[in-house]
Amino acid sequence: MRTFKQYYNELTRKKKFVAQEYIFSTLSLIFVKTGHKKVSVYERFYGCLRTDPVVSLYEKYFKLHYWPLQGYSLYNHMRHFAKIRYKTVGQNELVVFANGTRSIFFPGMKVTFGGQSVQPYPKKRQQETQVVLQEIRERKNAMQRLYYHRKKAAERFQAVAEYAHPGHAGRFPMIPRLGRVDVSKLPMDDVFKLQNVSHRQYLIDYYGLNAILAGLETEVIDKDVINGNPYELVTVKIPFTQRSVDEEEIGTYLRMVNPSTDEIHFEGVPNYDHELARSREKSEREETILKPTVKAALAWRDGETRYRVPIKLT
Repeated sequence: MRTFKQYYNELTRKKKFVAQEYIFSTLSLIFVKTGHKKVSVYERFYGCLRTDPVVSLYEKYFKLHYWPLQGYSLYNHMRHFAKIRYKTVGQNELVVFANGTRSIFFPGMKVTFGGQSVQPYPKKRQQETQVVLQEIRERKNAMQRLYYHRKKAAERFQAVAEYAHPGHAGRFPMIPRLGRVDVSKLPMDDVFKLQNVSHRQYLIDYYGLNAILAGLETEVIDKDVINGNPYELVTVKIPFTQRSVDEEEIGTYLRMVNPSTDEIHFEGVPNYDHELARSREKSEREETILKPTVKAALAWRDGETRYRVPIKLT
C-alpha cells in the first residue's frame, strides 16, 4: 500500500491523471490530478464514487474534507497512507497525529505527509480540542476510580465468604460452591459496587431493598392518597453507576406505607419519558409510565393505561 506522498509524486511528476488504490475488492480510493500541484482523493465503494473528495493532496501537506464512515477506507487505513489515525471517543471525532497529539476533526484541517499538524489551527478549534481532551481525561480518571471501588468491594466480599469444595467429578475438580457469607461485615453501599449479581443479592437480602433505597437522595414528584393510604412517586439518585463512580443514575419508585405495620416500601417503575409516552408503538409506551403521577405508576404496575381505584370493602 503506497502513501499519499507517493501517489502525489506519481501523478504530478509523470504524465498520469488517475490512479487507484484497492483496499478491498469492493472498496478503493481514486486519486485524480485536478491541478498542476493538486491531487484529489475520492472514496469508491461498491462501484459508487462520492462526488466530493475526502482528501486533497498538495506539495507539502494534505487537507482533510470530511469524516469517513467507520469501517470504510480511510477510517481504518489512514495510518498506512499518512501516519495519522482517526479515533472516535464517545461523540467526539479526533485525529491522532504521528507524535501522539490529538485534535478534534474539522473540515479543511491541514496535515503534513509525515503525520504532523500544520499549525496554527483556528483558535476556536483549538479551544474545542482542549475542552474535549479535558472531558476525556476526567472520564478516564472517573473510570479508574470506579474500577478501584469495584475491586475493593469484591475483595471485601471474598474476605467474608466461605466456599464449599465439592471434590472431584471423576478426574476433574468441581468448581467451589459459595456457602456462607457474613454480610454483616460489609457496608451497605457495596450493593452498588459489586458487579456480580448473585453477590449483590446477598446484601439486598440482608439489608432489605427498602432500607437501601431509604438511605439515598430522593425527590418527590407526585403525591396521592388512595383509599386512605398515602403514596408518593419519587426519583432516587443511584450512585456508582456502570459508567462512573462520579455519575448517578435516576430510578423512579412508588413509595408507600404499609397501613398495618407503618413500614415504608418501595416498588420500582419505569422512568417517565415524554417521547415514549406519546409513541404509537405499544412496546415503547410500556417502557415508561404515561404521566409522572402516582396513578400512572400504579396503572403501569397493574398493566393498565388508566388506574382504576379498587373498591374498598367495608
